Amino acid sequence: MNTNATVFVVKKNTNFYCNTATYTAVCSLATMNNITCHTFESGLQVVTEKISSVKTVAVNWSVRSGVATNEHDGDSVLLSELVQRGARDLTAKQHNDALELLGAKRQVECGIEFFRVSGVMLGKKVETVLPLLGDYLMNATLPEEDLAACKSLCMQSIQSLADNPARQVSIALGEHHHSSPYNRSTYGDPASIESASIRRLRSVYGSFTPDGSVLIVVGDIEHDKIVSVVEQIANCWDGASRIDPLEEPPDRGVHWIKQETSQSHIAIAFDAPNANEDGELQESIAISIFGGATSGRLFTQVRQRRSLCYSVSAHYASSKNRSTLRIHAGTTPQRADETVSVCLDQLNELRMGITRDEFDRAVLRMKSRTVMRGESTPSRASMLWIDHHSTGKPKTLNDRLCEIDSVTYESVNEWLEARVFDQGTLVTLGPLQITVDNDLFCRGASCH
Repeated sequence: MNTNATVFVVKKNTNFYCNTATYTAVCSLATMNNITCHTFESGLQVVTEKISSVKTVAVNWSVRSGVATNEHDGDSVLLSELVQRGARDLTAKQHNDALELLGAKRQVECGIEFFRVSGVMLGKKVETVLPLLGDYLMNATLPEEDLAACKSLCMQSIQSLADNPARQVSIALGEHHHSSPYNRSTYGDPASIESASIRRLRSVYGSFTPDGSVLIVVGDIEHDKIVSVVEQIANCWDGASRIDPLEEPPDRGVHWIKQETSQSHIAIAFDAPNANEDGELQESIAISIFGGATSGRLFTQVRQRRSLCYSVSAHYASSKNRSTLRIHAGTTPQRADETVSVCLDQLNELRMGITRDEFDRAVLRMKSRTVMRGESTPSRASMLWIDHHSTGKPKTLNDRLCEIDSVTYESVNEWLEARVFDQGTLVTLGPLQITVDNDLFCRGASCH
């Protein structure tokens, strides 16, 4: 590699080198249509997409640290509050005022395997806003005097679940279906939150490292300028190396959360193809037909024709290595058994195949959603982040549309014919325990 080579760009899908005197410690740089990727020697990756027709810029910046990667369940959610309490020599109010004066909106959140800061602003402000967003990941002061208030906010979020049984059953489904520690809730554990010390949280924050960190920027921006700003921001950023947690087997089967409610809430999960695996698009189209909105088979059969429940849906949640098909329903306790039975019958019927008309409508819906999301810079940044997190390969809108067009009616039916639904998990919440006589669930009933 000629480190003194002049910077040049080849239009499509071609690696190129850059002048290391201008950008230090560069490992790789590649352009894919309007998407450009830059990797520093530290491991920090910058992905930009230039969209000249928009006025806003969206930023999505994440590090590899989430509820599953920390020893104590609740540290990440506490940090998502605490990092907003001041950075460098700025108080929380001063930092917030600086963002507000620039017209920027921001959000800090934790996930299963990531900690993320996102923001949206006018394009001309991005170079000024980026250092302020980076503060949350690199320069937060984590004041001890604010820890109690942050704990209180996190506990209030957990307590709010008491008023949302549908959310409760969804969280419980993840806790049972996924392996530990990837089954943890992003709300955190009350005992862990209460026991958290500032020393423990600062240790977790110290593990925020540029290696594995990904910055997505979408809008009418220049890639080189973004890289230059980031180089200045992250020039001294380091962090302790992390050890990936050991997985423990999931607790699948049938589970009942006894609660004196007027409704029964139902959640079902089966494993599904992971992102970038064979069958991912076929599964997505099939589940769109099965559970998509009011036109889906589930809604038509379970609610419209049988009036079994007031809500029912299904969706395919694709991720890097823990993808699921999920079914959710809300009904009366007396009709919960029948609702589960009909949902499973409809799932089995799906394996018999779809019609040409269903396929055509599902493909059109998928393409329409893709284009509509692509017209919003925050949505587009989120799409790129998901691509990078799941597959390591950001996709243009055209890439996505071409992938959808590559799926045939015949391939979806072939996929469904070979599709196996087993080792599933069923969680119900309500006053009555339902009876399930189905070998799709691998274990017997239990009560919490």
